[in-house]
Amino acid sequence: MIIYLISGPRNCSTALMYSFSQRPDTTVIDEPFYGMWLTNNNQPQPFFDEIVQSMECYNSDKIHDLIEEKEKLKGNVFAKNMANTVKYMNRRRLLNYHPLFLIRDPVDTIISHAKIYPHVSAEDLCLEHQIELYDWLKATLKEDPLVIDGNELRKDPISVLTQVCSRLNIPFMDQMLSWPVGSNSADGIWSKAWYKGVHSSSGFIPLPLIKSTREDIPNEIIPVYDQALPLYQKLFSYSIRA
Repeated sequence: MIIYLISGPRNCSTALMYSFSQRPDTTVIDEPFYGMWLTNNNQPQPFFDEIVQSMECYNSDKIHDLIEEKEKLKGNVFAKNMANTVKYMNRRRLLNYHPLFLIRDPVDTIISHAKIYPHVSAEDLCLEHQIELYDWLKATLKEDPLVIDGNELRKDPISVLTQVCSRLNIPFMDQMLSWPVGSNSADGIWSKAWYKGVHSSSGFIPLPLIKSTREDIPNEIIPVYDQALPLYQKLFSYSIRA
């Protein structure tokens, strides 16, 4: 089985990847299409040169081949992807995977993203890409793809992961609730720039007692939030609840 995560940034996607990496029946892959995205967008990103030199950046089918080869070797593969790379994927091959959409309240995503990379745009949040793919998969497969919310996951990891595993027809394992502090062998080269929070954790971090609001977002980014909110609300209406 290929569990194919389609996420936006700062949505707890790396923590979820670490969670699945603790399963003895699953191997994980970290953003296999990131090199292709960098090559096509040519945006300044940490470790740009190292990433494009070490990853497949031109042939999407070679990337799908890699994912599917790992499935044959291990049985289950958890492939973490950012939704803004979807346009480089072979959609027909996606139909053989098990899609899992990961979302998060855009107020939290924006605040988290801005701490590392302050120039946040609607494109960065990936919600439009997620909705477009969700709708296509639903229409093509005639079933509702799985959606989980990062805050619901942090609120009650056992409940959400148990429901996810049930939908995937695999057993929930207690090992999924924790992982060793530090890096993971599956981490992409970019992890030193983006994964400091999860590297200091050993499990899903509980939600803060005080929730962030629109007023906590820098003024110049508020229009991005206002644009993103209805998109998030649409996907949240489909999501698993804690």
